Amino acid sequence: MNDKIINKLKKDTDNSSYIIYREKYIKKSKIDIIYNETLTDSDKLSDFIFRSLDKIEKIYNEKDHLYDTIKNNISNIKIKEVKGYSDICKYLNNGFVILLIENDYSLALEVKKNLSRSIDKPMSETTLKGPLDAFNENIETNIGLIKRRIKSNSIWNKDMEIGRYTKTKISILTIDGITDTSIRDKIIEALSNIEIDKLTDSSSLKYLITDEMKTIFPTIMTTERPDKVCDSLLNGRTVIIVDNCPFALIMPVFINDFFISEDDKDSRSFNNSLTRFLRYIAFFITVMTPGIYIAITTFNQEMLPLEFLTSFASQRSSVPFPAFFEALLMLLSFEILRESDLRIPNVSNSALSIVGALILGEAAVNAGIVSPIMIIVEAVTAISALIFTDTEFINAIKWYRLFFMIGATTIGMFGVFIVFIFFVINLCSLNSFGKPFMIPYAPLSKAGIKNSVVKFPLKSRKKRNKFLTDNVTREVINEKD
Repeated sequence: MNDKIINKLKKDTDNSSYIIYREKYIKKSKIDIIYNETLTDSDKLSDFIFRSLDKIEKIYNEKDHLYDTIKNNISNIKIKEVKGYSDICKYLNNGFVILLIENDYSLALEVKKNLSRSIDKPMSETTLKGPLDAFNENIETNIGLIKRRIKSNSIWNKDMEIGRYTKTKISILTIDGITDTSIRDKIIEALSNIEIDKLTDSSSLKYLITDEMKTIFPTIMTTERPDKVCDSLLNGRTVIIVDNCPFALIMPVFINDFFISEDDKDSRSFNNSLTRFLRYIAFFITVMTPGIYIAITTFNQEMLPLEFLTSFASQRSSVPFPAFFEALLMLLSFEILRESDLRIPNVSNSALSIVGALILGEAAVNAGIVSPIMIIVEAVTAISALIFTDTEFINAIKWYRLFFMIGATTIGMFGVFIVFIFFVINLCSLNSFGKPFMIPYAPLSKAGIKNSVVKFPLKSRKKRNKFLTDNVTREVINEKD
């Protein structure tokens, strides 16, 4: 029977040179040893498997059951019982060594090679005073970083495999007694219905469990920070960890979550409230400023004082293009610079983007292609967008910025007002796994409002968001001022 399995495996792998087949005899019984040398650690194989089998050979009595003797005496922590050919392929491709024992008994022993990088600091979500560890590509390490912070048996997890060829392991994490199980069940149902050849990262999974055609705003948040994941779990959210990817998925999320930084915990509530207010102001500046400028200079000049109107007219007198084309040209230029800033090596990206922006802006003004005031408008717009780190949220801002510009070009400030109404309607109609995207503003959540534009002191935030969990009571230690 063992020879039949080996022949089938050789045929399926086209006699791959990376699959190693060895034979080992214990007394008169033959054991076939199979492993993938690219995934297994040769030192572990020698120290734990082969040496253990040599010791077992000395103590083995032919009257005993060889399978039970090996299982009870092998020096390996993780031992799996193999129930069929599919299990052999699964464990073989996950860094296990397969022991084919006589009478159709098989064992899989983990001797996985360490192919992941060490724990490093966050790259896309920097912090000033927070923890400096970030997820890596190993799912077990990532879950360990979470459980190191939440030392409770209430952490619930369910493991699944997605991808016909990649067999990517994912883990759904929640906290029993806090998380709304209806949200969790909805997520698990969506994951169970996925049929796909490959899954290589969490971003692909994010679009598989949501309808990305319904909205341009993200309804799932990605993060590489374990402390942010733990905070989300303790507030009733569900988290998905994907093997081979350093970014976790958090759901459901609301618009206010994109305005909150993990560093906010390190600031006094009064000071941090000012910072959050500036973030909301920056949001409206980066979305609406180009459109308002186009509307005022093209249709609604009466809204400007005479001195400003005269100055704008003199600056634009030499510009041959309408304000919309002028703004669109500069927006495209800034986006190209930003994209190049992301793609080129870190050693030179900042210097090149700064020099490129300075040279481009000055040359465009001197050539009479754009006016100086347009450079200022686009610079303020671009700088305001830098406050946000989520790529999907930034891309949504870009689209609505363009919509406001089109509305302003057609009918001026009235067009800006119409687009703004559609903008608010769109936000209010969105939901993230059945929960309104505009929480805590619409519908109003008292607990959520205390951690929104204005940050209330921690001692006064004794309730969790009722839209995330039925367990709204949060214990606050030392309530004395």
